[in-house]
Amino acid sequence: MNPRRPGKRQSIIVVAGESRNDCGVLKKLIPALYPGTCPNIEHINDEIRLASAIYQLSPRVDKLRKSALAKAKDCGAELLGIVVHADMDGVTNGEYDKVRARITTQLRAGLPFKSALALAAFEMEGWLMQFPDAFPKVKPGWAMRPQDCGKDLGGFEAPKKHLKKHLGKPVYLESHSPQIMHEAVRHGHVSARPSGNNRSFRDFADELAGWK
Repeated sequence: MNPRRPGKRQSIIVVAGESRNDCGVLKKLIPALYPGTCPNIEHINDEIRLASAIYQLSPRVDKLRKSALAKAKDCGAELLGIVVHADMDGVTNGEYDKVRARITTQLRAGLPFKSALALAAFEMEGWLMQFPDAFPKVKPGWAMRPQDCGKDLGGFEAPKKHLKKHLGKPVYLESHSPQIMHEAVRHGHVSARPSGNNRSFRDFADELAGWK
């Protein structure tokens, strides 16, 4: 009788970012954009702030490397790559392009595995607003204003504050964001080129597509 061959180790993607809620959004989003069968997704607890530390990236990237490898070891898994979230706190203009290029270059130079940067302009809520039909699935009293649908959301300042003011009752909280993305994915609204418009979202989708 032949000895049993050990099974292949599972692969994981690690998600890191500025808040647990933003990482929760990414955990719902990544499988909808991933090119092929998506590996398991794990979250590391380190609050990594990259966009606000543009000239001090090396120690932060090194911390990401160590934390991601430690998470993979704890899971007994092969680390496929890391997705890193950062709020731009700015719109998709020339400064956005510079910040994205600098962070992406540093990630690729400092990490021995794949990386994708979820640099959200202005905030992650600017990504959620591309999927207006998802909001009432979470809270029936919610509805995005018609004049906000179809806007260039990459040029939309302070979307979180805007949702708090205009979405309806109950008042929007950041903790609602993972469920909104869950509903957007569940109802088939999410793709690399959704009907909504936010270039920072498209940049992330394109980068993740390159993992194929």
